[in-house]
Amino acid sequence: AGRDDRPCMKAGEGMTDEEKKEYRAGMIELCKTYCHIDYDDDAEIVELMFDTAMEEMEHLIPSFDRHTMTSRQKLLTCSFVKELYDHREEYQRETRTLTNAVSSMLLKEIYKGGNA
Repeated sequence: AGRDDRPCMKAGEGMTDEEKKEYRAGMIELCKTYCHIDYDDDAEIVELMFDTAMEEMEHLIPSFDRHTMTSRQKLLTCSFVKELYDHREEYQRETRTLTNAVSSMLLKEIYKGGNA
């Protein structure tokens, strides 16, 4: 077996643009399933919420890679999107916080750096 001289990179960095696009589409479909959304009327808003969740997780979790999420990170993403989607009108009227379960999972990700 030869030595691997490729530069060290995050797992998602080895994916092609097409693979990244497919992974994102699959995650958005997972979020829609989790939210019980079986129509495309809100597709753009769900995609925006997904992208927002990705930005938040990249900001808060040091080792987060949006293309190779752990199971807990996938569940967090779905939970974030569901929370935003289910309460979108309330968020427009007043300040709300995330549910305790979502907040707890996020804190675990932040302090463990995604390594569990």
